Amino acid sequence: MGEKDPQRLSVLWRAASMAAGWAVPGDWWTPAVEQTIRAVTGGQGLARACMALGDARARAGVGIAEGMTDLAALFHARGEAGPPLAALRSFASGWVEAELAPMADLRCEDPLTGLVGLAYLRTRLAEVYREGVARRHRLVVVTLTVTDAWDRIAAMLRLAALLREVFPRGETLVRLGPARAGALTTRPATRRLRQAGAVDVLTLPDRYGDALATLSLWA
Repeated sequence: MGEKDPQRLSVLWRAASMAAGWAVPGDWWTPAVEQTIRAVTGGQGLARACMALGDARARAGVGIAEGMTDLAALFHARGEAGPPLAALRSFASGWVEAELAPMADLRCEDPLTGLVGLAYLRTRLAEVYREGVARRHRLVVVTLTVTDAWDRIAAMLRLAALLREVFPRGETLVRLGPARAGALTTRPATRRLRQAGAVDVLTLPDRYGDALATLSLWA
């Protein structure tokens, strides 16, 4: 049946998470922890609680793998084999949505894929226009067609790896949103990319300001 006393479960969960490798013990507790415990012991609202937990972990800078290991520790503490798939998906959805919040746009690299963020792409575009070589460049955009949050994470990771294979010469590889990534390149190869999703090749406009306006339509 599993542990049903919320206070004791909190202690057991924390101990199991520490044993599984939680990096900073002092940063483990969050109100979402209590919400998740109540959902588990009460038998309802687990998906919503796990989404809130994913959101809290992402905003605290916890990686998705460490966060999922922590969630699994909760169920192990209850004597269960692991979390149900629905709980993992909800956690992943919360984590991804938090990472794609507006402030995440300020980071140089996307923490999930390692691709650069929009702020870096805007800087790179400014350099291209100052150098007078904008006409040589294209923005290749790949849009994923999967809608499920869990499947989208896996598809985005595969797309990031594929972009690095197709553009290995120092091109700017960027995550444009939860289901979109691309490359600023002078050689817009697209054949292999079509296995990942819908591909568009955008010609840069004459002016930098117009390029930013175009980018806003795709980000």
